[in-house]
Amino acid sequence: MVTMITHALRRRRNSLAVPRRISIETMDRESLLIEAIHRDEVIERALSIHWQPNDETCSRVGWWLVRNTGTLFHIGRRLLELSTPGGALLPPPQFRMCRETEPTGEEQRAAPMLQPWSLILFQTGSRPAVWKLGGTAYHPEHDRVWIWTRLLYLNREKKMAMTTDGWVNLGKRMSA
Repeated sequence: MVTMITHALRRRRNSLAVPRRISIETMDRESLLIEAIHRDEVIERALSIHWQPNDETCSRVGWWLVRNTGTLFHIGRRLLELSTPGGALLPPPQFRMCRETEPTGEEQRAAPMLQPWSLILFQTGSRPAVWKLGGTAYHPEHDRVWIWTRLLYLNREKKMAMTTDGWVNLGKRMSA
């Protein structure tokens, strides 16, 4: 009986401490920026003295943080979501993980249609972040199938994406 009470008191004492984890999804821009500054001193030196929690600041800090892993990555991704209209992230225009940026006419005709599709910035463990593209692939010669693949390049003008599985046409995007 005494050990049970001791265990209950110890558990209560631990629960009164500072939370072990922060809830990034519920934080506003200013709180996220302050948390980022506390966790990475380089950010404080990069910001002006009179910084404002606006889209430009959130975007700059967000892109800086997503290069990291763990909590810094998650804070950066959330800042990017808050600075993007509708919260639907897209890679920056200069993003390119392959040499091929224009599909040939044959590749355009042969590419499956991905609709609806979603694009996420994904990071796990100690591996760096990657862009993942997923959705239902439609092709006249194949069955409809769900795919989840790594994005290599996004051709915004042609509404096509180069992935590790080849080129895909992009239909409607899932809501963020």
